[in-house]
Amino acid sequence: MLTPRWIFLNRRRLGPIAAVAGLILLMIVISKFWFFGTTRVDEAKTLEEALDKTFASQSFRFVVESKLVGENEFYSKVEGERVLPDKVHIKGTVLKTPVEFTQIDNNTYMKDPFSGKWLTLKDMKMSQTELFVSELNPLANFNFKDIPEQSLVGEERLDGTKCLVYELKPNVENVFLEDQFDDFYYKVWVDKNELTIRQATIRANKVGSDPGGLEILIKLWDYNGVLKIDVPVEQQ
Repeated sequence: MLTPRWIFLNRRRLGPIAAVAGLILLMIVISKFWFFGTTRVDEAKTLEEALDKTFASQSFRFVVESKLVGENEFYSKVEGERVLPDKVHIKGTVLKTPVEFTQIDNNTYMKDPFSGKWLTLKDMKMSQTELFVSELNPLANFNFKDIPEQSLVGEERLDGTKCLVYELKPNVENVFLEDQFDDFYYKVWVDKNELTIRQATIRANKVGSDPGGLEILIKLWDYNGVLKIDVPVEQQ
């Protein structure tokens, strides 16, 4: 049987050990709170910085593909390049029709898909119209009022580049998308070293409507590269 004296002596011996163990446990709890709290702040800060750096880029190349949910064929599929402040060129298809546009300053040059000749639309910035806003100005898809839900879900290699992968549910500031849809889900790949957006997939839905919606894939690269966009030769 344990005597009161043995219990008393062991309590005295275990007292310092228990105190040390309690201190270590407290330090672990504090460090976990500090680490994960800081990580959450850094995740938001990193995404914000990536958006800022992407918008601040003076030039880039891009691909934009969009299609209606449930449809096998693309609504639009274009590739192009953009040089700020007001030069952009795209080539591809929209509604199964070949398209090619060049915009320089306030003029837009459109290639007639039937004759192959270039048409000049003076004092018209097609990149600011609702019809081709995603195709001619892909960064318009990243204009957000705010981002109520966002999370860093992992890392992936994209064309050999290590990227941070985010999932977002933002409130968008895009006239075309806002008029048609009211629920948005984004998956965004951010270059881990350069902190620029490399790729994004967007799913836009209309709450309460029949199954459907719009899916958009955007790829961006060659940021701040030396890109040259000129008036088409026939128009010079």
